[in-house]
Amino acid sequence: MNNPPHELQVLLADSDVIQAETVADILRSDGLKVASAFSADDAINAIRQKNPPFDIMVASLAMPNNTCFDVIKAALECNPKCSILVLSSFSTASEAAEAISMGAYMAVTKPHHPVHFRNALKRLAERASLLSERDYLTGRVAELESKVESLETTKGRMEMLAQQISPARYDQMDKSFGELEQLAALRKKGILTEDQFQTARQFILRRWSH
Repeated sequence: MNNPPHELQVLLADSDVIQAETVADILRSDGLKVASAFSADDAINAIRQKNPPFDIMVASLAMPNNTCFDVIKAALECNPKCSILVLSSFSTASEAAEAISMGAYMAVTKPHHPVHFRNALKRLAERASLLSERDYLTGRVAELESKVESLETTKGRMEMLAQQISPARYDQMDKSFGELEQLAALRKKGILTEDQFQTARQFILRRWSH
């Protein structure tokens, strides 16, 4: 069963706890449901355990030993349509470009202006919502196509059955009903015994079935 679009789920991955809490407050104020992870291992565990998967991830490139790339890889493996925003600095411009090449949707340079950051988040949320709605509608179309195919199959079977029951066959059925009524009348009058009636009745029914 294809489920309708759901509330967007966001993962915030940042080893800087203070910065992470600030970003989380902004996300929640925009009506998004946020889960936070303060290390790459925690983020990857959260990604692998989340079902349905995260729709959005905000990840900092400042995480130690370039582990942000491992988090991005895990997010996209669990949900190839995950909309990812990376938080970079001027010193991590090349890493930001690499993150984009891996599949991140956009990068925001720190220190980020609140208005610009909110606009980036809005674009990210709109993209995630559109992808969710697209998947839902695609699934619904597939379900409806399957139902149409089933109805067409049933229609074809009914048409074949209708062709088998020809007008001539209807005439034969009417004739057989008449003969059965006559037999019943003869039995009632005592002209036919019960055995004779049953024998004649079975003969008529066998002829009808053919």
